[in-house]
Amino acid sequence: MIYLTAIFVPPLYFLIKKRWAGFIVSSILLVISLFLAMTVVLLPVALILWAVCSVCAVWNLRKALVHENANLLATKMAEKMREAQTVPPIPKN
Repeated sequence: MIYLTAIFVPPLYFLIKKRWAGFIVSSILLVISLFLAMTVVLLPVALILWAVCSVCAVWNLRKALVHENANLLATKMAEKMREAQTVPPIPKN
């Protein structure tokens, strides 16, 4: 669901994630895009501005997801390493 928000309403995505600079910039670009879309002649320019907003929001979302997965992986690896160090070695006969 957050992907759809990032694609179709980028300012809302930035607002949900509390990224204030992204929210302000994407809001301004989206408002300009909507005004340009009202003049049918400049519709391609409006679509380009909307696409720029969407790409920035999706990029930010992917970056956050990759960072979260990297932290999870690092935590699991650290747990496994601690577990491997605390197990006493097996005595050899």
